[in-house]
Amino acid sequence: MRPILLIAWREYRQYIFSRGFLLFLIMFPLGVVFIGAAIGFLEKSKPARDYVILDQTGVYADAVSEEIERRRERDLVEAWDFYVSIAVDEGALEENLVPAPYAPGPLARARVEAFHTAGVAAAEASIAPYLQGGAPRFDAPRHLFVRLDLPGEAASASSLGEAVERLRPYLLDQKRIAGRAEPLFAAILIPQGFGAGEDAPPAEFWSRNLTDTALQAAVESALEQTLRRQAAAEHGLSLATLEDLAVIDAPMTAYRADKTEADAELGMKDRIETALPAAMTYMLLVIIFGAGNLLLTNTIEERSNKIVEVLLSSVTADQLMMGKLIGIGAVGLTMPTIFAVGGLAAGLASGGGEWAGYAVSALFESHLLAIYLFYFLCAYMIFAMIFLAIGAVSNSLHDAQSYMGPVMLLVFLPLPFMLMVYQNPNGLIASILTWIPIYTPYAVMMRAASDPPFWEIAGATALMLAFAIVLTMAMGRIFRAAILQASPPRARDVWKLARGK
Repeated sequence: MRPILLIAWREYRQYIFSRGFLLFLIMFPLGVVFIGAAIGFLEKSKPARDYVILDQTGVYADAVSEEIERRRERDLVEAWDFYVSIAVDEGALEENLVPAPYAPGPLARARVEAFHTAGVAAAEASIAPYLQGGAPRFDAPRHLFVRLDLPGEAASASSLGEAVERLRPYLLDQKRIAGRAEPLFAAILIPQGFGAGEDAPPAEFWSRNLTDTALQAAVESALEQTLRRQAAAEHGLSLATLEDLAVIDAPMTAYRADKTEADAELGMKDRIETALPAAMTYMLLVIIFGAGNLLLTNTIEERSNKIVEVLLSSVTADQLMMGKLIGIGAVGLTMPTIFAVGGLAAGLASGGGEWAGYAVSALFESHLLAIYLFYFLCAYMIFAMIFLAIGAVSNSLHDAQSYMGPVMLLVFLPLPFMLMVYQNPNGLIASILTWIPIYTPYAVMMRAASDPPFWEIAGATALMLAFAIVLTMAMGRIFRAAILQASPPRARDVWKLARGK
């Protein structure tokens, strides 16, 4: 046993205390912070989308602009509500100390108008006594869309087709509207006869950028709201009444049927317990593949540099194999442990103590952690033995490529189906994946929070263990027979090695 532990410690120390691993531990959180900051910076630096409207009806152009401005005002109040919910002390919110219209609530027209009449400065002053320590200032959303005057040559066009041709140079950045630093983003053309009728001609949205659909969605919504207001007016409904009807939400509370009535209401803790197995499944997949790659590259390097011959002069092939499995497996467990502890610490430091506590509770007060550890070891044993055998029959990474393609396909094949398993954990796809031994760990982990049938999990786990034992024996034969061969065996001979011939 001592030689195995020495080999395991050597493998573990080689990676954990290497400069590359330590650099990875430093760079990973920095990379996450950098990506988040970069996305925020790019969103803030994103230019406003300039648009023009050619309205042959003379009815909808101003209505569209007004509706887009109302949407911006509602978005501002919605952003304010989110800011207040995380920046203001919970006690102040529960005791209704934040005055209207600054307290979070429905986005009724009267509230939105009152908020904008008072202004953001008055809103910030109203919550100043109740802010949590270290809360940042409110960052109001920018104006995303700016309407410009229609160029003269397009306004004088005799038809929509002619207007499009005259606007095309502006849309293709061959011309610029005076005073604008960016090219014209879009042109909205509303033909004569546009309306709610089935035979009415549609409005046209012209733009060179087909990936950013935010303005198109805003214009479509604005036109729909305008048509609805017209229909409401025809039925004798006022604009204020229509706005009040639009913000009505049906109150509904979700409950879990597997809990008593006192504890059945679905809360943040329940949502974390439901989502945690999915996150752990994907982490399991990534860690298994990463640990397997470490085994593969390490075995090939030792084989090509003749280090394995020195090692096998002191230990047996079985001891070397077991030491490598234990050492790299410990590396695979160390990485998620560090990230989990770091994530919880970051959550506590950023004020997310509540969800961090729920996550810890879900891990240690339930069976999730034990399930993860058990199925991690099973999945690791299956794929680690495959990677070890590939390393033993390869003199270089180039030699290993012919085997790695099918193995990578096997590793990542269940990814497209994991969302189906998450949404329907006791459905047909979940059951099929559960009974496939190499995917049993992922499927069971994903289904852990949904109380799957015990007989199915027990039977699939027994099948997986039997498969793992047979695979370990076959891959072990390949490792022992090929690790010292000067030239790697041909592909057709690998099967004979697996059978012990």
